[in-house]
Amino acid sequence: MNIYLLRHGQTEENRKGSYYGNMDISLNAKGISQGIKARDFFNDIKLDRVYVSNKRRTLEMAKLALGLEKIEVIQDDRINETNFGDFEGRTYDEILKLYPKESMCWKENWKEFVPPNGESYIKLCERVKSFMGDIKRLENENILICAHSGVIRAIYCYIMDQNIDLFWKFGCKNGDISIIKYEYGNLYIDAIIHN
Repeated sequence: MNIYLLRHGQTEENRKGSYYGNMDISLNAKGISQGIKARDFFNDIKLDRVYVSNKRRTLEMAKLALGLEKIEVIQDDRINETNFGDFEGRTYDEILKLYPKESMCWKENWKEFVPPNGESYIKLCERVKSFMGDIKRLENENILICAHSGVIRAIYCYIMDQNIDLFWKFGCKNGDISIIKYEYGNLYIDAIIHN
């Protein structure tokens, strides 16, 4: 099985450097061009299933990347980005200024820290683990998962023996494409392509 991971294109919140997992933001002009560019990669791949989060930026990206191809898109909230709660829409510097105590807790224990009204990275990884367990049970040749930076990093951690400590060891830029292979019960990262 080939599992293609596609990070959504740039949004205005990405451009500003904001934390915004739960906000429902559309792609900006650069993000749209990244989606169109991804079409070159997916042109000759016959996809059996396409998964997106329930955020419009992933649906927009998948539609751009697939062009006019008619295929059912499956929305799954387990691949939504981390919910940053009250930190949503703010840059790191703004969070440090407005939430000094919480920021200190975040620095000391980033895995378990829960922003006010948000969720932890551990919770994100649990969602992704559940999702990937279902993916591994499928009998398809080619699957596209159009998602978010945090989700893609969590998938990498899942592949690496569910080691969340590796979360920040991978880059994941807007429009990046990764190829994951699932063969003989083994998941591995075959390629990471900067789009």
